[in-house]
Amino acid sequence: MAKLREAVIVDFVRTPFGRASKKKPGFFADVRSDDLGIIVVQALMKRTRVDPASVNDIIIGTPTQIGEQANVARDISLAAGFPFEVPGISVDRACCSSMAGAQFAAMAIQSGQADVIISGGLESLSHFPNPVITPDVDLGELAKEYSARWQANPKIFDRIDPTAIMGLGLSAEYVADKFGISREALDQWSLRSNLRAAAAQREGKFRNEMIPVQVRLPDGTEAVFDHDQCVRADSTIEKISCLPPVYKPDGKINAASCSKEVDGAAAAMFMSREKAKELGLKPMVTIRSMAWSGIDPQIAPYGACLVSKKALERAGLSSGDIDLWETNEAFAVVPLVLIKELGINPERVNVNGGACCIGHPVGASGIWLLGTMAHEMNRRHSRYGLASIPGGVGQATAILVERERYWKGRSAFLDKLETATL
Repeated sequence: MAKLREAVIVDFVRTPFGRASKKKPGFFADVRSDDLGIIVVQALMKRTRVDPASVNDIIIGTPTQIGEQANVARDISLAAGFPFEVPGISVDRACCSSMAGAQFAAMAIQSGQADVIISGGLESLSHFPNPVITPDVDLGELAKEYSARWQANPKIFDRIDPTAIMGLGLSAEYVADKFGISREALDQWSLRSNLRAAAAQREGKFRNEMIPVQVRLPDGTEAVFDHDQCVRADSTIEKISCLPPVYKPDGKINAASCSKEVDGAAAAMFMSREKAKELGLKPMVTIRSMAWSGIDPQIAPYGACLVSKKALERAGLSSGDIDLWETNEAFAVVPLVLIKELGINPERVNVNGGACCIGHPVGASGIWLLGTMAHEMNRRHSRYGLASIPGGVGQATAILVERERYWKGRSAFLDKLETATL
């Protein structure tokens, strides 16, 4: 059997994440999510200067594969101007979709089936909002409203509470109780997330990963957006502690300690080590191990712990070896349980904020975590990083990477990103 090759990431980009809200629409409310996908793919091609014909595949993750997000990877390949021979495949693994796509890209490269793959994800929660599931919700009425999205086979409910299938909020409440995570701890993490994201925006830490996007607004004016819309620099613990529970009357999770619904897209370029060197591109990081798993949906947020442990074991490392951690703050309980279970220094986790304030563009979240971590590892000269994300219906994925001393070459990921126009 041939020896596995090494897969590297040579660049990562994303759009800003715009607020998704019917009451207060965000800056991408009238923008197609596949257009956002086109923007990130074209930005990768421009910055890396890779020949479009040399791309072996385009992988796009999203769990909402209807309308503008149906067959979206192939549509992006065609709309972005790639040769007809460059295929596309869309991946659905709930919240883990784009990280699963990254894993598929890495495995194709490692096995010698591909040399260059673009893997990303996207979501418009303005167009396809997630329902809020509470214990007293009428699932029948909810199914009518969201019939295009929520069509779980009723046989599943012979094993699992329907609320665990339909939404993660009650699972997060259950995990918070099970692992002794207090309301106060959740509120404090939410505050930390906002303040760190605000500081990162202010200090320009996202400028090498975020593409400014010019949008024509409903009133006909045009504006350029170069920031994440849901970050609240004015957050205080007093404001957060006054927020009511979202998912149940006596619950711990409020609007601050759960992720913000946003619209956005993100993508990374994966290559074999040999191809990157041939093209004179200096990698960001090397893929060292990957893990994916299912878990009882009632404790779905704990899945981040499960796959992180697997990724560490496969790499022959311990949690203390990891310099930076990124995990999806679908709820603040996720990083808090991860820290508690794996004995992690909190100062190494989500150092520039997370989904509690930046947002959770479901299909794009997994690759965003991996890519933003790779950028931060290069800023800090960190060696190891581990990104993880739990997902709906009880699944989770993780990818562990290493930043090595690479050859001299062009660091495409440090080049300036030009404004994209919609």
